[in-house]
Amino acid sequence: MLRRTITLLLAALFALLLIHPAAAQAPDPADALRTLALRAEAGEHAVAGATPAQLRAAYEELHEAWEAIEDGVRDADAAGYVALETKLDALKDAVAAQQPDAVASAFAAVEHEALEVAEGLSVGGPAAEAAPATMAGLAAELDQAYVALEAGDAATAEAHLMAAIKAWPTVEGEVAAKSPEAYTAIEIDLGRAAAALEAEPAQREEAEAAVGRLRAAVAPFAQRATTYTAFDAAAILLREGLEALLVIIALLAFLRRSGNSDKRGWIWAGGALGMLASVVAGFALQAIFSAASAGQNRELVEGVTGIVAAAMLFYVAYWLHSNASLGAWKRYIDERTGKALASGSLVGLALLAFLAVFREGAETVVFYLGIAPAITPRDLVIGFGAGAAILAVVAVLMLVFSVRLPLRLFFRVAGLLVYYLGFKFVGTGIHALQVAGVITTTPAPVPAVPFFGIYPTWETLIPQMLLLIAAGGALVYFMIRDQRALAAAHTA
Repeated sequence: MLRRTITLLLAALFALLLIHPAAAQAPDPADALRTLALRAEAGEHAVAGATPAQLRAAYEELHEAWEAIEDGVRDADAAGYVALETKLDALKDAVAAQQPDAVASAFAAVEHEALEVAEGLSVGGPAAEAAPATMAGLAAELDQAYVALEAGDAATAEAHLMAAIKAWPTVEGEVAAKSPEAYTAIEIDLGRAAAALEAEPAQREEAEAAVGRLRAAVAPFAQRATTYTAFDAAAILLREGLEALLVIIALLAFLRRSGNSDKRGWIWAGGALGMLASVVAGFALQAIFSAASAGQNRELVEGVTGIVAAAMLFYVAYWLHSNASLGAWKRYIDERTGKALASGSLVGLALLAFLAVFREGAETVVFYLGIAPAITPRDLVIGFGAGAAILAVVAVLMLVFSVRLPLRLFFRVAGLLVYYLGFKFVGTGIHALQVAGVITTTPAPVPAVPFFGIYPTWETLIPQMLLLIAAGGALVYFMIRDQRALAAAHTA
């Protein structure tokens, strides 16, 4: 019985749509705006003697009517949509402040704007030209508007601002999903800048200030793109994998020199457990990060991960330089292995191998989590595969054919590679925090260079410049240290 009733209802509805096709069509935006204007006019007349509760009710009724038609208006006239949103925001603020005169003026402003947009649509619409559909295109229009305002050319600035306003509805969802605060600020300043330029005479200073804020708010989103490559993915695995491999081989060599070759199995067992623990830690961290990075926390987690990874990388770079000589590397391995053998515990050898491999594996996991959100799956797979293949070849050459890796060259090259990755992590990490709204954005006159993690903001550039200065100082220090060590060796 129930199924038959539902079938009859659906058939009746389908027949109704066939008889009255207009009922299934959206209302004409111009007509809908005229109706909205009538509601705004009624609200204006109802202000006198109204209580705060009645004012709120009048606003909510108008806003509800707007929500029913805003999608159609946005598709038909993006600039008109933004202007109406601005007027409605002003009405909301006036109602919240409980200022009857301001409320009446705000209702009148909504009415006037709705009629003006409706008139424009009735004569064929505003401009049908295509607007830039990306945040980068919107940012470029804002940059040109700002330049024009600095030159005192209000007309050119208004043209570029209108192009940005038309682009905004296409990309606003991207901003709203990542930072509601930035979304609200951009909408407000788009309206303020447009109002300032449309005034007679144009209010250039107020418009320039609003456009300046818009550029800062849009910049992090405009630069958000894939920033890591297959080279970066391969470099991480190669560096960490080679270091772990060197530790294992050095441990095996020490056992052979000390006549303890029969204990090699403990080294291999510890190394295998270290790899297994690294995989488990990777899955655990991925689950934690996936839960934490859901929704609006995603950019925040990406930024924090990037900064932490950068700090780890710079520590590793220092360690690499400290052990860049063959003597230092041998002392490092012999000291730790000798203590394990002296204790008489074979478990100590396995633990030493386990910790060496697990440390490198855990670092690798953190680094890959840091780049994962900003690299395409294809580049990640290619880079990881290439790194693993090279690492396998090197392992066979060293373990089977006893080929010696030039340690000094390895540590120098690895140090440079680590510094490059750390430099990039700093830029992309701070940039992600800017997108999350945690760090401010101040445009800087430099081009974006994603390969190096460089973005046109002072907040990302200044730390990277300090890193370059620190790198130069560290290089001088290590050169002086090496020269002194060489001189001491000749004297001896």
